[in-house]
Amino acid sequence: MAQAQQPLTATEVSALFPAATPRSNIARYWPYISSALAEEGIGDRAMALLALATIRAESEGFEPIDEHPSAWNTAPGGHPYGLYDERRDLGNLGSGDGEAFRGRGFVQLTGRDNYARYGEQIGVDLLKRPDLANEPEVAAHLLARFLKEREAPLRHALASDNLAAARRLVNGGQHGLNRFSDTIRRGQPASVASTRSTCDTGAIAGLSQQVLDRLETQGALVAVAHPLIQLEGAHNNAWLQPQAAKALIAAVEERGEPLVINSALRTPMQQHLIHQQAQRSECGIQAAAPPPFSNHNSGLAIDIEDASGWRPYLERHGWQWLGAWDPMHFDYAAGGVDLGGAQVLAFQQLWNEHNPKAPLVEDGLWGPATAAAVERSPAAGFPSKA
Repeated sequence: MAQAQQPLTATEVSALFPAATPRSNIARYWPYISSALAEEGIGDRAMALLALATIRAESEGFEPIDEHPSAWNTAPGGHPYGLYDERRDLGNLGSGDGEAFRGRGFVQLTGRDNYARYGEQIGVDLLKRPDLANEPEVAAHLLARFLKEREAPLRHALASDNLAAARRLVNGGQHGLNRFSDTIRRGQPASVASTRSTCDTGAIAGLSQQVLDRLETQGALVAVAHPLIQLEGAHNNAWLQPQAAKALIAAVEERGEPLVINSALRTPMQQHLIHQQAQRSECGIQAAAPPPFSNHNSGLAIDIEDASGWRPYLERHGWQWLGAWDPMHFDYAAGGVDLGGAQVLAFQQLWNEHNPKAPLVEDGLWGPATAAAVERSPAAGFPSKA
């Protein structure tokens, strides 16, 4: 079942910023930013935290601002931002361009080329009115569009706990890295158990990726990659078993229309959270199998939009509609193997590598000891070993 995404509240955002940051600015600007992120399909917690970390790294005042004159952009005795005037890498053409197209907004958009390109993408003529980059709605959409363009490598950097790489993807360097990293750390739930109330299994994307990396190297899964197949959100692991992926692509190519997948492969850790939510009637989850007994855990199931429209095409290619009680769910019934135990084993091995004094039995079986270990595991994943 698709999960409801719960956006961060202004109160939650305030906890990520120093006391000196005006709470009135957060209350004023966060709704614009949250809305823009959602429109770009990156409104999940991980990407929202990254947007907030970017804002804090650029300006702890939580408002779109002009870049200040500094030794980086203004020569001693020179006119403001004159060092930018001839920056061909920014598309600037000469005197006056440095000042006109100086850094603005939440993401500090800089240079004639960027003003032209991003302005066109969001439908605002920033070449004629570069000052509009500081307008709340425009600044929010510039930030969201900028992050969307870098979504895949940013998610990978976050899942790998490489915050320096994430900052570099946004800023090109390490400016504000300490503030950036502190924001991410403050916003990340400390353990898997503490994420249940977020209603977003994307909150444990880092831990999930560490388990999936092990299965990928074994050739058990393949990435679902096709221009007509859309999977968005950190909770959505874009992997299926090879046979299932091939059949899905065949169905999509037969119909020739975009297929929106709300949920594909799930890790047992994600399934554990969803099962708990279903048992407690939380997050709109009505039914969920315990881990690792959902076909989602084996890369043999999808939840989709427009199920009735897709049903005949999917069924001609080996997919089976689950039924009216879960109308968006399809299982691949023409082959494949059970990977649930393999995923559990991968987690047990991962846990043991990082907890040698409290090891789990490596049997691929889900039991109370494994469930307890999952709940104590870091949502962002275990730290990389040197």
